[in-house]
Amino acid sequence: MLKTYPVLNCITSLSLGGAELMLARFARSLKDTAYKPQVLSLMKPGPVAALLRDDRVSVNSLGMGRSKISLVEIARLRSIVRGTGCDILHGWMYHGNIAASVGAFLGRKQPVIWSIHHSVADVTEEKPLTRLVIRMLARISDSPWKISYCSRVAADQHESLGFDPSKRVVIPNGIDCGEFQPRADARQLLCSSFGIPADRLIVGNVARAHPMKNHEGFVRTIALLLKQGFNIHGLIIGAGHDDGSARRVARDLGIDDRLTTPGPQLDIPKLLPGLDAFALSSAWGEAFPLSVAEAMACGVPTVATDVGDCGWLLGDNDLISKPRDPGAQAAILRRILTLTSDERRILGLAGRNRVLEHFSLDKYTHSHVQLYQAAMEGELRRRWRNGSSG
Repeated sequence: MLKTYPVLNCITSLSLGGAELMLARFARSLKDTAYKPQVLSLMKPGPVAALLRDDRVSVNSLGMGRSKISLVEIARLRSIVRGTGCDILHGWMYHGNIAASVGAFLGRKQPVIWSIHHSVADVTEEKPLTRLVIRMLARISDSPWKISYCSRVAADQHESLGFDPSKRVVIPNGIDCGEFQPRADARQLLCSSFGIPADRLIVGNVARAHPMKNHEGFVRTIALLLKQGFNIHGLIIGAGHDDGSARRVARDLGIDDRLTTPGPQLDIPKLLPGLDAFALSSAWGEAFPLSVAEAMACGVPTVATDVGDCGWLLGDNDLISKPRDPGAQAAILRRILTLTSDERRILGLAGRNRVLEHFSLDKYTHSHVQLYQAAMEGELRRRWRNGSSG
């Protein structure tokens, strides 16, 4: 019988975000391997917890709020780590990495893997608490078995801030290209779901409301294309937009009826293929944006700002514009939207083929299984040297 190894994945929350969804899909993809995922959410579980439980992945929570961690929560962390019997602790995002390291210290000193899903082009853009956490992680970055970055740019940036370069492993996000694929009925579903007139060109973006996402810039890009005569409609899917900056700018520019913000959606794979184009407008913070790769896998022509590893992901600098430059992104979209629908389809399929070749979920899972295997081999050698088999 195949020996199995429990892996406890520590993550800040299970809200609808890129890293959280990546964890859920990764956990599902491990089902036929020796590594059995469990999840610990530091905050109260969000919608992604249900996706994990549907796949029979155990989910625990510390139930933390936004305040500092208490002794009670540290004791609960210790209890959960010991109760899971995990052989590896895998941290996701900054706070999850801290939890994984603390959990191993309080547990059996298991191998710890950190994963970084954020880029830091300018650390002064970050909140004071985030800057403090980054500095703290840098000081102890020699302690994990490895640090997995989803972006080469993110690895370079964190190492310039003091992260141990000898720990670097780059594993870009992976997409399930069977789930995210072109769909003939997607256009009709998209228009009927959100009441968008069928004759409009729809440019989409999937992200929660946050200053780093620069949705104001997205709206300004839509406004510029409207002025240039395009019958265009903007769609932003994600939390926090009902009273956010995107709606405010749309009202100020007089294009409120050309922007739809329906909130979070769980059927993204069915909706994305209905777009005419996808535009990432982020100003900073992205490492390897999952939404961009998902749109590409769906065969949607995709453009992005020059943040994180978007250049590597898209593989075409002509589709990349400077951050905070709506005019530059509008110029790229103009070239795409003047193509015929057949020409856009060919362009979109080229993007899908790139994801299939370089950024599939299978490659992502295989790379992590190799990482886990190396960690367990190192752990077994450590136990042997210490004269312990447990």
